Amino acid sequence: MWSAVFIFLVKILFGKEVLQMLVRLYAGEVILEKITIDDVPRGLRERVKAYLVEMGYIDAQ
Repeated sequence: MWSAVFIFLVKILFGKEVLQMLVRLYAGEVILEKITIDDVPRGLRERVKAYLVEMGYIDAQ
């Protein structure tokens, strides 16, 4: 719940640039295997998956 509120506030206050930085941050953590895709907040999960597919780290499903 708090992660959804945080993501919403980031979108409003800082815009797309910060949101894209969060996507890259979580994608990097997934790549380094520090977290799994299921650990990514729901509001960012699809964007992180799309970013990982775009970068060639996971297959499109």
